[in-house]
Amino acid sequence: MRGKWKKSEIAILGALGLLGLAAIVALIRIVLEYSGGNSLYSGLESYVFLPEEDETVLLQGQNPAAGRQEQNGNAAGPGTENQSDKISVYYGQSPQVDFESLRAQNDDVVGWIYGPGTAINYPVVQGEDNVFYLTHMFNGRENKCGSIFMDSLNEADFSNTNSIVHGHHMRNGTMFASLVKYESQSYYDTHPVLWLTTPEESYQVEIFTGFVTDVDSDAWQIEFATKEDYKAWLDKMAGNSVFESDVTPGADDRIITLATCSYDYDDARFVVMGVLR
Repeated sequence: MRGKWKKSEIAILGALGLLGLAAIVALIRIVLEYSGGNSLYSGLESYVFLPEEDETVLLQGQNPAAGRQEQNGNAAGPGTENQSDKISVYYGQSPQVDFESLRAQNDDVVGWIYGPGTAINYPVVQGEDNVFYLTHMFNGRENKCGSIFMDSLNEADFSNTNSIVHGHHMRNGTMFASLVKYESQSYYDTHPVLWLTTPEESYQVEIFTGFVTDVDSDAWQIEFATKEDYKAWLDKMAGNSVFESDVTPGADDRIITLATCSYDYDDARFVVMGVLR
């Protein structure tokens, strides 16, 4: 019996060792994939010039639109307010993108998305479907980081009423992980805009709503039968928001929907919508 018990112990230790080895291999694989993704996308930033940003300071609770109008470094104006009553707001400026060089590497590139004061600074690609770029990076190499990609049903020039852009919620804070921070009012107050640059135009994206939704909701609608239908949909999307915004999109506006995974429930998504200006 004693010999059999020793064999059992050895078998258990062996199984635990194999499990531990498998866990280590899986961890190494994840680290390598994250590292590969960071290396690739950091390298692509050499094709983008971000103008130097001036700090815009507002009073707590002040409409972020005031800062967009002035952007003079002290939109709150002179006064004796305490520094604790002020917040720094990131507006940024339009990036200058070398699309010719990017397209020489991947002609699927349709734009560049940049979030001032965030980790969002990526090329936007569009594939023939919404599957390939879930698991492939800008250079076509397979990697769980995937790419920031435009929905395959959209027009590549962002001319649809609603253009949808997808990206992973990476655990290391890269790709579209920053989007879920818009669940906080204070985060929206300090990051009210993003920038979308295309080969043809550059847009300031004025964010007006952010919320958790699912893959079967009407948040993914791209075009609308009438302007009245579109305006009703915009009002509904704005009403879903977890933060308050003074940006009110109209029936003649085009918007962009940025989407990433949410871990609130199975197949949940967190979306942030903004008006293209």
